[in-house]
Amino acid sequence: MPDRRKAAEWMRRYLPSEVAGTVAELGCAAVAYAWTGSFVVAAVAGTIGSSVGYYATAYGAALRWFYRGRRGSWPVRVLVANGLALRSVAIEFGPAEAVDSVLVRPLAYYAGPQLLGGTAAGWIAAKAFSDIAFYVLAVSSYERFGALLARTPHIAEELDHGPEPATTAA
Repeated sequence: MPDRRKAAEWMRRYLPSEVAGTVAELGCAAVAYAWTGSFVVAAVAGTIGSSVGYYATAYGAALRWFYRGRRGSWPVRVLVANGLALRSVAIEFGPAEAVDSVLVRPLAYYAGPQLLGGTAAGWIAAKAFSDIAFYVLAVSSYERFGALLARTPHIAEELDHGPEPATTAA
């Protein structure tokens, strides 16, 4: 079982993306189901919505982190930061996303409502089940390949003592 600092680190890292992905996931699934009446179309739409919402947020955070850590002219900073952000997101989330989007989430969204007898309950259970599978893989990549990822170097210290005060040049 992870310690509190590690759990807080993961929450701080993944919660903004999770909120954005959840809103897009459930919204897209609901709209698709309302338009088509098909659980299959809703499952696909929910999966796509989840990915778009989640990764737009994760990529934006990685891009900001790498951009701030670079020096030089803005076109070079932007290009390098985008390349590093893309690498970071691909390494951290690539394996988890492949398993989640191709297998786990669509099957869970299709089967959940049928097994539980209700669309809303089925989708909530499908989301919970899918997220567990996703985060087991994503957190494993985060911990294993941390040196290649966009992450605050002293995040544990920040959680204990707050962020370091900004310094100003004289």
